Amino acid sequence: MYALIFCVAVQGMALITCSLIAHNMKSSTAFANLLSRMHIPAGIEEEPVFQHIMLHAPEGWDHACFSSELTEKSWGNQHRYSWRIRLRAQPDAPGQVSLLSGWRPHIILLVDDGQDMLAACDRRYRDNSLYLMRPDGEIVPVRDRDDVSSSLSTPSGTLFRGYYGNIWHQADDTYSLGGTMPCWTFVMESLKDFIDSMDLCPMAVATVSGGIVQPFTTDRALLFSALEGLRPLSAESALSKSLLGLLDSFPDRCSTANHIMVATNGIAVGDGDIPSWLQDYDHDGNPDDRAIAGEGSHCLDDVAAMARSLGVGVHVVGPGTTFLIGTADKGGGKLMPDAHDFDPPPGLATLPHCIFGDTRRILTNIGLRLCPSWIDWESTAYLRRMANGPPHLSSITDLGIKGTALSAFADGETLLCTTSRDNLVSIDAATGACSWMVEGAGGRVIGREGLIIAGPDIRGDIMVLGDGPLIRWLCPGALFTASGGSLYSAHDAVITAHTLKGGLFEAQYRADSTVCALEYDPCQGVVLAGSRTGQITVLGQDLAWLDLLFPNLPGEVRGIRSFHFRRELHVIAFTGSRAACMKAGDILWNRSPEAGIITNAVVMDAKLYLSVWEPDECGGIDSGESSLVILDALAGDTVSRTALFGAKAFGPVIDPGTGIMEHISWDRSIHRTDISGLPGISPCSLGVRIVSESP
Repeated sequence: MYALIFCVAVQGMALITCSLIAHNMKSSTAFANLLSRMHIPAGIEEEPVFQHIMLHAPEGWDHACFSSELTEKSWGNQHRYSWRIRLRAQPDAPGQVSLLSGWRPHIILLVDDGQDMLAACDRRYRDNSLYLMRPDGEIVPVRDRDDVSSSLSTPSGTLFRGYYGNIWHQADDTYSLGGTMPCWTFVMESLKDFIDSMDLCPMAVATVSGGIVQPFTTDRALLFSALEGLRPLSAESALSKSLLGLLDSFPDRCSTANHIMVATNGIAVGDGDIPSWLQDYDHDGNPDDRAIAGEGSHCLDDVAAMARSLGVGVHVVGPGTTFLIGTADKGGGKLMPDAHDFDPPPGLATLPHCIFGDTRRILTNIGLRLCPSWIDWESTAYLRRMANGPPHLSSITDLGIKGTALSAFADGETLLCTTSRDNLVSIDAATGACSWMVEGAGGRVIGREGLIIAGPDIRGDIMVLGDGPLIRWLCPGALFTASGGSLYSAHDAVITAHTLKGGLFEAQYRADSTVCALEYDPCQGVVLAGSRTGQITVLGQDLAWLDLLFPNLPGEVRGIRSFHFRRELHVIAFTGSRAACMKAGDILWNRSPEAGIITNAVVMDAKLYLSVWEPDECGGIDSGESSLVILDALAGDTVSRTALFGAKAFGPVIDPGTGIMEHISWDRSIHRTDISGLPGISPCSLGVRIVSESP
């Protein structure tokens, strides 16, 4: 009987337990259903119907960066509404040159422009490279084109491929060095390749006959222009004398190392006019270490040795003769050096990162080129812009990316990025796979209506690309902006509008001076142009004049932001040192952020968020102090100031989905700012509408 009672009790407990479990499961399922359907009205069984409507930026928010989303949730006759902020585009910072304080070698490219450089060196033409033989016989490397299979006569001279030149355009082997390529052609080609590989590095161009012809600059276009303007016409090649004269040409500050690259075949003519104590400085006992009439002076290696003792490295670009190898060795340099011989920084950021959901994509530069570890180059299609018309791309093989990250744009799951050496890449942000890379498209990059706009490149062209990719059309310009249907480009003081898809001319406007800032306001449908004199011109989409604003700022306008308040358009303009807010006929405020230069700005909830950087005296992005300064956008009063990095801050990068704003430093450190409390970052309820059923 006791056993029976025990079994009944156990069975009862089991039934009670099962009942509780079943009840809890039903309750949790019902609760989960309620949460997922967000309080579905009683008696309604069907799932809610969602409708999303995209609207312009709300009052007090940056027109170019933000839009808003209105969401309607319908169950039966009940309609619930909410809205939230959506990101239209990340704040776009004005283009700036990135230099480091901790790594800033200065390099002088010393070119031997003597007539003897037209003789052969120990090199052959590159088989598939393209060369131009000018009417005077000078042969130089030129940009690639696909209408030359072997040789082609043009008004500027004869174009030929390297394999063809190795047979039909052999230089005179005057000095028994061998090879088929003139030394002049070889050093021009090598120096351009070197410039392409050395970003962030100030260089100067000098000639043996004339000294400095291009002062120190990081502008690749200026360096290329200086090289292309040289001619091997000098009757003398005073190599050691010219090298000696350049040793005092380096800046007293901000240079972390000094180097001279001597591009020569090593044949001195009329050389040796140097102090007697410097002759045979290297103690090699060479009897030709003196001034000798005609050819034969060997003082170049002595001056190189002396330069090394002063902390100036001497490198050589030219044939691999014993003399030139020894000159580079005594100068503490290399024969045919590349970027790795200058110990470039191992990894740095020169752009804000990109956010895709929970993924942060940092565009890291390694060895002075864009090379993040997460990019997969295996299936990349490589294309190059051809120099022959009409503008088009051709497929090529074995192309390595050059230059550091310059501009980036996120378009859905696609990340577009340009480099400082006119490379444009398209990357799948989720997988990191690079689908294609174009050589010859550079500058700022954005996406509009399924098209890619990039520019200006080294040629000064703004390019519009379609799927494939392929070049739709291009135009000259120094900066641009775009609406959904038009591209607005500025060249000097002239603003031109073209249809975005076809490049057809629409309108033109001439400002009072060079246009230095250009923005399209998608909410007001106007073009805002800042000129060098400080005026802000408001233009319609057809470039018809609408208004003129005078911010009274010192220096040229570097950036423009717009928002509306009480239905009035407000425009914020900033230079490096000051910012001002205006509306029609009135300046609301004009002030400085106290210390530092303004590198970026964005308006959120009637607050102006300024990224401010106070660099050191050399202006390296790895030095100084950066901060986030928040101003009242209507009054100009300081709301807060927050320290970011002990270096320049790139950004901000805004993620409304998580309520975070981020800045990144050159060393890839990230600073996060919580913006979740701003209205609209989280969905805001607008109420419920009940629709009566028809009788």
